[in-house]
Amino acid sequence: MHSPELANPLKRSFDEMNLKRDADDDSNPPPSPLPSSSSSSKELSPRSYQWKVFEVAKRRNTIAVLDTGTGKTMIALMLIREIGQAVKADGRKLFIIFLAPTVHLVNQQFKVIKDSTGFEVEEYYGAKGVDEWSAKSWEKEISEHDVLVMTPQILLDALRKAFLSLETVCLMIVDECHRATGNHPYTKIMKEFYHKSVDKPKIFGMTASPVIRKGVSSSMDCENQISELESILDCQIYTIEDRTELEVFIPSAKEINRFYDASQFHNLDLKAKLKSSWSKFDNLLLNLQGSPMTQYKDMDDKLKALRKRLSNDHAKILYCLDDLGLICAYEVSFSPIQGLLSFLML
Repeated sequence: MHSPELANPLKRSFDEMNLKRDADDDSNPPPSPLPSSSSSSKELSPRSYQWKVFEVAKRRNTIAVLDTGTGKTMIALMLIREIGQAVKADGRKLFIIFLAPTVHLVNQQFKVIKDSTGFEVEEYYGAKGVDEWSAKSWEKEISEHDVLVMTPQILLDALRKAFLSLETVCLMIVDECHRATGNHPYTKIMKEFYHKSVDKPKIFGMTASPVIRKGVSSSMDCENQISELESILDCQIYTIEDRTELEVFIPSAKEINRFYDASQFHNLDLKAKLKSSWSKFDNLLLNLQGSPMTQYKDMDDKLKALRKRLSNDHAKILYCLDDLGLICAYEVSFSPIQGLLSFLML
């Protein structure tokens, strides 16, 4: 199925994104925790920045850009409770879809949602034999469950077979939504079905970084990628400007700096030994070039290439000894990654 190129009405500059975020930040988060939706669910105690994102996500389709470990799933749980309870109160039979790109994440999010919402929740992935299900199988799942957690390929296949329809979905949560580029199932779901639906579900995307592709060399490149993601997901990105509270919860490595002072290390003896070893092997290869074995096809060219590579590697190791230290020279000597060697000579 092919769809025409999407217009991009959501394209915004970074300044426009910040202005919109400032306007959204006017909402005041309530101080008390969210009560449980049933006796079997847990009480949610969101942080203030999670409340801010939640309030924005209630009003419009949103991509929450928050660092790993800051609790994006908590915001998703709050939306599931809010929208799920409203749908139940209206007596409508709509359901919620939670998409995760891997089976491991499906398992993980399924357990969290099941334990935290009190709704009927089920998980779906290829190993469960879902690919062989009929329309009746899916009808049974929809009638018995409120939240369906699945990989995007499962949803895409079910939509293409007309076993599911997005018009019966009230909320679709897209975990790691930065993957919605190119031919990823996320992209196909949105282009082939969401944008063509009359009654569209609310969308909530979650990511730690909306820009992932290579070739990003300027703010314009970033804006273009962000705009493309917003357009595909029919969302606007939202993040927290004041990172004071966020920094408390972001896992971070302890940074230790060790500086190399070349004047404290003298490698003259080692450099002389390396030069001697290099000269010995270079002479050996030179002698081989004039031997009968060079009559074999391409042998002379291979020996010349080997001599050149040996000379280059010797020069790079000496460079490391002079400017980067003995440990770096040691690592380069045994590294199979030629890209690292090239990098050190830049």
